[in-house]
Amino acid sequence: SCPFDMDNDSDSDAVCGNFDSCPHDTNNDADNDDLCADDDSCPFDVDNDDDSDRICDNVDSCLDDIINDVDNDGICDMGDSCPQDAGNDLDSDMLCSLVDSCPKDPLNDWDGDGLC
Repeated sequence: SCPFDMDNDSDSDAVCGNFDSCPHDTNNDADNDDLCADDDSCPFDVDNDDDSDRICDNVDSCLDDIINDVDNDGICDMGDSCPQDAGNDLDSDMLCSLVDSCPKDPLNDWDGDGLC
């Protein structure tokens, strides 16, 4: 019972509303970042979402990259020379594998015979 709380602990978190930092949130600012869950996009992550990509930092593999890793090759897009191509540039010829006619030949059919 909460004698000074008219709602009598409305979120049922065992903290009376007149002492509750988040009176409508049962988690009571679980990560101590001064945001209640209603306003906290990452209620259990104190670092929250630094790059604003809607992925909480504690599970974000690309912490400073809002686009993340679109092609799922393990390289964050900001540092990926071929962000739409999981094969990247296998032969280091400056052509992404998706558009490289010879993805494993850095000379790219240099003699024009149609063979890599």
